[in-house]
Amino acid sequence: MWKSFLLLFSFICYMYSLSAQPKNNFVAPAPARIHTSYSVIDRADWRIAYALNADDLQDLSTYIDLQYLEIGKQISKYYSAFLSRSDSLAEVYVKEHPNIKHPMGQGEIGKNATWWSEYQYTEIFRSAGEMTLYCRMPWFFEKQNCYYTEPCPQQNWTLQADTLTICGQLCQKAVCTFRGRDFEAWFAPGIPFNEGPWTFGGLPGLILKVCDKNNLYTFECVGIERGDFPIKKYDYSKFKPIKREKILKLQRGLNEDYLKHAQWRDENTMEIMSNFKPYEPLELE
Repeated sequence: MWKSFLLLFSFICYMYSLSAQPKNNFVAPAPARIHTSYSVIDRADWRIAYALNADDLQDLSTYIDLQYLEIGKQISKYYSAFLSRSDSLAEVYVKEHPNIKHPMGQGEIGKNATWWSEYQYTEIFRSAGEMTLYCRMPWFFEKQNCYYTEPCPQQNWTLQADTLTICGQLCQKAVCTFRGRDFEAWFAPGIPFNEGPWTFGGLPGLILKVCDKNNLYTFECVGIERGDFPIKKYDYSKFKPIKREKILKLQRGLNEDYLKHAQWRDENTMEIMSNFKPYEPLELE
C-alpha cells in the first residue's frame, strides 16, 4: 500500500514544473500543534492578509498559503492563516478522539494542502530591529524544530515611477537584488509601515506585493483589516537555536528528496526510496 502511495506521489511531483516552488515535491507535514500554551506579547491594530503563489486571488483553494502580517506597537508577527486554522480544528478533533496518537491537520485548504513547506511552517517575529524565525519541521524531523535570530534583513531597494493599485491602495514599484535573487515590490506610501510579507521590508510604506523576476515566489495582499488582534507567541522552548545557513540547507534537502532524508524503505526490497526533484528556495545565499 505504502509503495503504491509513494510511487503515485513521485509521479505527481514530476508533473509539476519549477514555476511554483513552494510544495514543489511531496514532504509529509508536521503533526498538528495542539495543547500548546501561548502568551499574548502585543496587540495589533493592523492585520494584512497575503496570498502565496495563488493561481486565482478569488479562490482560496488555488493558494499555496494564506498568510497574516500582524503589526503591533512593539512587535509584528508573520504566520500561516491556513495552518493556524488547521491546528485549531485538530485540537478540537483530538478532544473528541482522545486515543489518537499522531494528530494531523484538519480541514486543510489550498494547493497540496497535506504537504509541508518551510514557507507555511515558519512563524516570524520582528522587534527592535531583529527578526526571529521559528521553523516547524516535517514528519519524522520534529526533533529538529529550530529557530534563528538575525538583524532585520536590509534590501537595497531602488524606487521606480511605476504605480499599481492593490486592495484599494495606490502603490509604487521598487526593485532589488536580495540573497541571490532579483525582486520587485509594490509598496503603499499611504500605509506608513516599513514591513511586508515574509522577511521583506525597508520601504517607505507597507509592501503589498513582492515577487522574484522568475515568478517562483509571489506574495500579494488580498485584505487589509483594522481592529484589535492579539499577537500570540507559542511555547518554543523545545526549539533549538541554529544558524540560518544550516537550516536553509536542511530545508532545501528535504524539499528535493524527502524520502531519502527520512530513510523511507521500499517494503519489498528494503532499499531507501527517493523522490528527488530539483528545488529552488527563495533565498540562494
